[in-house]
Amino acid sequence: MDVLLSVRQAGVVFFLTLRYLLTTRRGIATALLGGLPFLLAVALAIGRVGTFDILLFQTLMVPLFLQVVLVFVTLVLATALIREEIEDTTIHYLLTRPVSKPAIALYKYAGYFVAMLVLLVPPLCLAYVVTQGYARDPLGADLDVLAAFLATTVLGGAAYGALFTFLSVLLRRPLPAGLLFGFVWESIVGSIPGDVPKLSIIHYLKSILKDIVGVGPLSSYPTDISAGVAAAVLLVFTAVALVLALVVFQQSEFKQKA
Repeated sequence: MDVLLSVRQAGVVFFLTLRYLLTTRRGIATALLGGLPFLLAVALAIGRVGTFDILLFQTLMVPLFLQVVLVFVTLVLATALIREEIEDTTIHYLLTRPVSKPAIALYKYAGYFVAMLVLLVPPLCLAYVVTQGYARDPLGADLDVLAAFLATTVLGGAAYGALFTFLSVLLRRPLPAGLLFGFVWESIVGSIPGDVPKLSIIHYLKSILKDIVGVGPLSSYPTDISAGVAAAVLLVFTAVALVLALVVFQQSEFKQKA
């Protein structure tokens, strides 16, 4: 009975989070941003760009999708998980239920992760289909490219989401800190020679792309990390950031507004 009750509680928090992230104005805005890869592919096809093929697809998707769309969507979704409920004092409705704080945060993160995949994976796949169709190549001809971008979406979304969730329970205003990390730190550190780029998430995402994709714009990217090692590092980082978020949330006290 305890197991069934825990599953039911997890389901309620999970689906409430999923519905909130996908159906509010925030969800609509992130859906439009997440659809940029597909819209760009369609625009290139309609414009009959002669060089539009899988190589151009990669060249555009690395800076657009990995370094802008992925970061911004995960930032907007993850920072809203707990912080907005704290500011709106709706978090008290969850805390009055027989569910521990860490469990609430974990269930909400699970809802974030699924919402992130719903917003990012379909447009990416459709962009790949449009690219292959325009270039008149079989859909299976460049599956390594699609697989690499899907892997970076899953791993990058998990890592960025865990970090931004941690920021959302640690800081009262997590969005500026998230913007600094996602668009300043990741850009600057990733371009510094030596081992410094290993302090950024994007370095491991690019390492995965380079290792999986045979020919692409990242073929000369300076990294000695294999896709397996990069994936392991991102998974460990995700786990650590998520545990820190759970610990901070557990220790936090919330005052209900009069």
